Amino acid sequence: MSLSHGTARPSTPDPAPGVCVFIGSATTPKGFPPPSLPEISFLGRSNVGKSSLLNRLAGRRGLAHVSRTPGRTRMLNFFQVGASHRFVDFPGYGYAKAPGAVRATWEGLVLAYLTGRECLRLNLMLVDSRRDPQGSDRRAFELLSASGRPLAVVATKADKLSRSESARRIRLLEESYGNEGAVPVIPCSVRRGRRGAAGSRGIGRVRRLIAEEVRSWR
Repeated sequence: MSLSHGTARPSTPDPAPGVCVFIGSATTPKGFPPPSLPEISFLGRSNVGKSSLLNRLAGRRGLAHVSRTPGRTRMLNFFQVGASHRFVDFPGYGYAKAPGAVRATWEGLVLAYLTGRECLRLNLMLVDSRRDPQGSDRRAFELLSASGRPLAVVATKADKLSRSESARRIRLLEESYGNEGAVPVIPCSVRRGRRGAAGSRGIGRVRRLIAEEVRSWR
């Protein structure tokens, strides 16, 4: 996934109510926008579907661009939703071809955001519903849990599973990440129509979680 290059602070006027716009990227904490609005973070392995979920939540096709080369995003990307809150798209992790030094830079940037960003209200960790948890997923989960902010796991691509297989996979993910029910695990699909109907209900749950945290801001 790729957006713009470099580090930029917001320079555009506030968007109209409910309109989601890209406002800037940051490669260091100095590039973060002022912490004046509640923020919702999105973190997951490369190619897990973060761009597609962001586009669906924003109701704007192409807002976050899907790259043919997983792992290309190497910065935090900030999107503002009206005048109420922001989405923060983290670099994808787990891409084997990324050099070690690059991965370390990503991790340092993410850690700086998670530990020092006072306006962070909710972490959304995306996992592929078809895949077993991997070591990098568990490390990401531990990092997000340690931030002390509300956390939910979003199991993407649920429409690619049968109903029975989806139920089995979600139980496995709940055992791995659910923390005895404390962390919701939400099957989700960005597809519309009958095939993606069950997962589309997950979009509604994600939206409600976001709305609850935005309302609780200050």
